[in-house]
Amino acid sequence: MGAKGSPSAGTSEVGEIEDQFQVPRSSFWATFSDHGVEMRGAEPVPVEKRTDTRYVNVFTVFATSMTSLLPIGIGSATTLGFGMSLRDAALMIVFLQFLFGVPAAYIITIAPLTGMRQMIQSRYCFGKYCNVLTSVVVTLTVGGFAVTGSINGAQCLAAVRPGTLPVEAAIAIIMVASLVIGFMGYRVMHFFTRWAWIPTLVAIIILVGAAGDQLWQQTPLPAHTTAQEYMGIVAFAAGNMVTWSNVAGDYACYMPPTAPRLRLALYCLFGIALPFSLLMVFGAAIGGAVFTIPAWTAAYKAGGIGAVIGNILITRLGDFGRFVLVILGLSVLGTCGRDIYSVSFNLTAVAPILRRVPRIVLSVVATAVIIAVAIPASRSFVTSVTAFLSIIGYYAGASVTCFLTEYLWFRKGDPTSLDPKIWNNSRALPTGLSALASVLIAWAFIIPSMRADWYTGPIAEKTGDLGFEFAVVVAFLAYISIRSLEIKIRGRL
Repeated sequence: MGAKGSPSAGTSEVGEIEDQFQVPRSSFWATFSDHGVEMRGAEPVPVEKRTDTRYVNVFTVFATSMTSLLPIGIGSATTLGFGMSLRDAALMIVFLQFLFGVPAAYIITIAPLTGMRQMIQSRYCFGKYCNVLTSVVVTLTVGGFAVTGSINGAQCLAAVRPGTLPVEAAIAIIMVASLVIGFMGYRVMHFFTRWAWIPTLVAIIILVGAAGDQLWQQTPLPAHTTAQEYMGIVAFAAGNMVTWSNVAGDYACYMPPTAPRLRLALYCLFGIALPFSLLMVFGAAIGGAVFTIPAWTAAYKAGGIGAVIGNILITRLGDFGRFVLVILGLSVLGTCGRDIYSVSFNLTAVAPILRRVPRIVLSVVATAVIIAVAIPASRSFVTSVTAFLSIIGYYAGASVTCFLTEYLWFRKGDPTSLDPKIWNNSRALPTGLSALASVLIAWAFIIPSMRADWYTGPIAEKTGDLGFEFAVVVAFLAYISIRSLEIKIRGRL
């Protein structure tokens, strides 16, 4: 499948790709490599390097990063931002999170078979150059989750002693600490997430116990609601889950081709969806009670959901509550560290010239940018997170649909068709024009069908938010038609 080229074109054997980035033994970078820092960039991992057989790491890396304040903060937006009742929010959260987690669960099983990170696999659908657009969106998406997580954690840290630690400074503290995890790379990140969930889970259980007897005080809502009011949460939930399909393979590319695919899929699905959905429901319960409990209302207006959590713990548990609050504030380290790790690789797909820059430098740059974005975003958290997750949900729906259609329809689910020899050869890879055209056509339907605080399309005014549904259906139909024509013209995939 594809033309051959010179090694300089990136078409060498997989084993030779390993040598494309050599750490000079006498260089400054050798010190980092000798201390376990992952130096490998976007290059495919050769079979002999795929030796990680601790498959449960897939579960722990996602479950630990999801067992944090991030889903609590996002879940609060369902009742605070969408105005849903707790019952309806809970039902939709659990169903949609597991449903939209399925694509990531399937896609992660491809990585051990190819040794390629997700954005490199995406080139076999979007091509080398059109894939830049997807890489940009995914980079913004993953970085956006780091922004959201850092804000949640910072609000908690700032609430420990109100008035002593500004949210802005707390964001910087969290992101610098997270940088250590993302900086070190694959092995350290998996080791950290293997254990970090334990204190966080204990702290969350304490929080649930402290808040539980007040959560029944939900804000009264109209007796009857229309379907339109619930359609928006579909894109919102897709923004939470489907987007992980674009990075899932990053966390399994060092596993051998013999890795049990079903087990990996289940580890991924339950690692992503189970803790996220449960904590989102808890966040929805807190959000629904914010404006019926005066102390929570005051705390929310002063410092967001993090301040509400601080009020719950400190008023109920005193200084011990402050200690628990610190643990909860730091629970986002796994989330943000994971996101820094993925962003550092996606940047090389955004700008291939960055392959010359060591990954650890890109991690530092990514951290600085996330801090710069998180500080202003923290001042309007609910509005920011609902708009952000909805928009990325639309794009993820279209792009993931194109990739899965390419892999399952045109490549018949055959991982050998994703030839690692051509991963960086634009001539041998698909042009990507079919995928790009399909995404653009999908957006022609998404825009009039989307609903956000700042814009409501003419279709959405009558039906509710159908942006995600149109993204999937239109992208699927368009991609099959255009890609079939492209293959007929080119005479090959």
